[in-house]
Amino acid sequence: MKNILATMMLIGCITPVLANTEVDIADKFYFGAGIAGNDLRGDDATGFQFFAGYPLQAKLGKGDLAIEAGYMDSGSFERRGNFGSVSTTGLWGTLVGRWNVATKTDLVVRAGLDVGDDDGMMFGVGLGYALSKKLELRGEYVKRDNIDSLQFNFVFR
Repeated sequence: MKNILATMMLIGCITPVLANTEVDIADKFYFGAGIAGNDLRGDDATGFQFFAGYPLQAKLGKGDLAIEAGYMDSGSFERRGNFGSVSTTGLWGTLVGRWNVATKTDLVVRAGLDVGDDDGMMFGVGLGYALSKKLELRGEYVKRDNIDSLQFNFVFR
């Protein structure tokens, strides 16, 4: 129930922004995917994520804002001292700020909600490097309620 409510709140916040734009929305969307080294209370796993984003008209100083939503799979954490493993999956949505700090390099900061197995707030910080006009490589540290991730993603604009 909590996941459904959080998802509905996210959609409710996004819909007015998209409805008030005068440009072709499809031209603005971008997509990304990558891998993550995840830590769950000392246990490590390699997972993956994929996401979509949309730039907002609002600015934060000289920075750009966007919304991103995605899916994350943590990979399998081996339970020490127990048989079996555990993994987490789920959807997430964040507000993302980007500020240019050097040629082709942006500071990336995010805050939002994870509505999956590790539901709750999530925060992240990292760097994005433009490999070309259409391709960016991002490295980020993302903190969720239980899982810390070091992520490497490609972003296609």
